[in-house]
Amino acid sequence: MTDVITLAATETKRRPPVLATLACGIFGGFTLGVAARAWMRLISDDPEFTWSGSIFIVAGFTFFGTLQSIVAVARSRVRRRWALSIVRVLGIVGMMPLFVAAGGIMFPTVIGAGLARARSDWPQWVRIVCAVVAVGPVAFVASQLIGDFGWSLQSLVGLLVMLAIYGIIMRATRYTFEPQSDGWRLPRVVRVALLLLIPTLFLLAFVGGGGLS
Repeated sequence: MTDVITLAATETKRRPPVLATLACGIFGGFTLGVAARAWMRLISDDPEFTWSGSIFIVAGFTFFGTLQSIVAVARSRVRRRWALSIVRVLGIVGMMPLFVAAGGIMFPTVIGAGLARARSDWPQWVRIVCAVVAVGPVAFVASQLIGDFGWSLQSLVGLLVMLAIYGIIMRATRYTFEPQSDGWRLPRVVRVALLLLIPTLFLLAFVGGGGLS
């Protein structure tokens, strides 16, 4: 009985406050969107500023942050697998605005790095493959920056800011990607199908994502 009470107290203590978590998600997503828009101007060789484009980018990141915070709250409060699975799907939907237009090239980085970090229940080699796939777009963008601006302060700052933005994104997705702790696992056939499907999606996103323009 003492162990049960201790466990319940621990779970209660770990529960993030709902309003504060949602506020952090909204404000954090908004701030990240502003930073992403500034980064896009920094790395562009022909900077353009439109209110419609900027509002779309900031709104997309705010949407992302809001849904990830909803998943974070649900993680500590929802006990039914089917209900939490629905919320996690919403978390994935919240990532979609990040991959619009030129942002599509970073799809493998966000998904690959997020899975590599969060899926502690996966075989080590699968997580390594996800991490390697995640590095590809980063290396491509870095080569583009150096090609456009040479080995300059602008290209260095551009690369560092990109790493910071996508590092925060990767950390924010952990509540969506982390396994549920009820011990249930997908059937083997489904797991094999996903292992074949995920690299294919990575490849399609990388090839079809376009450049930075």
